[in-house]
Amino acid sequence: MSWRRCAAVTVLLIAVSGCKTAEDATAAAAQMSATAKSLSDYYAALGVVLTARDAIGKVNEALFEKPYPEASRKGVQTTQAELAKRTAMATDLSALAADFASLAGSKASDDVATACGKLETEVDGLASHKASSTEQAAIKAGIEALVTAVKEHKERESAKAMDSVASGLSALFDKEAPEWRSEEVVYLDLAATLAGNLADENAVDSGALLKPALDPFGLAAGPVTPATGAKLAPLLKQQIAEKKTAQLAAYDKASAAMSDALKEMATRIHTVATEQPMKFRLPPPTIDGVKQWTDQILAK
Repeated sequence: MSWRRCAAVTVLLIAVSGCKTAEDATAAAAQMSATAKSLSDYYAALGVVLTARDAIGKVNEALFEKPYPEASRKGVQTTQAELAKRTAMATDLSALAADFASLAGSKASDDVATACGKLETEVDGLASHKASSTEQAAIKAGIEALVTAVKEHKERESAKAMDSVASGLSALFDKEAPEWRSEEVVYLDLAATLAGNLADENAVDSGALLKPALDPFGLAAGPVTPATGAKLAPLLKQQIAEKKTAQLAAYDKASAAMSDALKEMATRIHTVATEQPMKFRLPPPTIDGVKQWTDQILAK
């Protein structure tokens, strides 16, 4: 292996004792890329939730004269903007990590510095949310140190810098997790209330509840009369309540999985940065738990 290839592979996360750690370095880069992509999808899914919440506010105001004040609208828009920033940051981090292992030649340092500069700007933009300045500073400092280390071809310092970025990102996610959960809870509460009101107004197709009885005979429900709809409304409300509970449980599972994946990523990167052998060279399995929820939301 040439010195250029060795340096390129080790530049991301690698504590470096020649090319012996090249495989661990490549694996660490791939793991960071996969985890950051999952984080990007998580933030994007929350953005979809906020969009739905905004729509519910408008429908409630139009149908049931429930106020949707301008301050509330702006609050939703501000949070959407913050989620978009985090989505972009995680997306760019994923791309940067994926590219690190293949960087080679004299332009590698400049390419890394440019990409890191963009990430640094994105991290700065997170300040308007309730982010912890401590975690945010750790991420920014790690990115700044990475730029310097890569430009000076100091692979060991590059590894330590990425170690700081990974741990800071994990800590930031956990610090903000209660805020994101509160957004999900508010959305589900609003959606469940509106759905229940629509059931009372016979504005929901309750004919679906009749399918178990009609399907075996190849029959389909006809238009549900107001009288029948009123009798079926309690069953619709029961379904709404059950689905609401299930949706929040799915969100909590995805958030816990995301937190675990970020911690696992940080631990593995720290292992390589401190010149220890990596035991696992596949992305954290908890990413699958995040994907189940994000795929469902992003498909809407």
